[in-house]
Amino acid sequence: LSGIQGQAPIPFWDPLAFAVTEAHARGLELHAWFNPYRAKHPSAKGPLARSHLARQRPELVKKYGKHLWMDPGEPAVRAHTLRVVLDVVKRYDIDGVHLDDYFYPYKERRANRSTDFPDDRSWKRYRKNKGTLARDDWRRQNVNLLIEALHKGITKAKPWVKFGISPFGIWRPGFPETVTGFDSYAELYADSRKWLHEGWVDYLTPQLY
Repeated sequence: LSGIQGQAPIPFWDPLAFAVTEAHARGLELHAWFNPYRAKHPSAKGPLARSHLARQRPELVKKYGKHLWMDPGEPAVRAHTLRVVLDVVKRYDIDGVHLDDYFYPYKERRANRSTDFPDDRSWKRYRKNKGTLARDDWRRQNVNLLIEALHKGITKAKPWVKFGISPFGIWRPGFPETVTGFDSYAELYADSRKWLHEGWVDYLTPQLY
């Protein structure tokens, strides 16, 4: 809005407060959409603000492809994401919190080969602390911990605020039998069926395009 990250517009204007007011005036719910782990998109212009997590806590942020990503294996990242979401829940009259399908990022490819997400630091610490899960299961558990914490935090703060997610449209190929395609359970470490079965989400709106 100001052209500079971290700098408020002058005179001050709050687009979310405006959108909530205008939505409610028209009988519409407004669900605030979040990307829980993406720290910087390559389309971003200008330098990162001093307050940006990549400058405040660079050890929590990884460069992967052209993006900066917060590492879901870091407990401090989950705590940071939870603080941001609950700040919005408490300060705005939103009707819902909504997460995009980016959990662990889609695999980057080089020379027709996929490269793994650079989470060696958090993975090795987990193993050093006698963690027993395989790496893929550990990654899914990291995401599950965030989803469960968001569910509990939102419900405690404002139980009428809905919590929804737009996961990739296929949970796993073969479910049901005729479904083929990208495996979000294995590739993005997103166990959306578990979130539904556990009651951690109020709704799912799968991305089917």
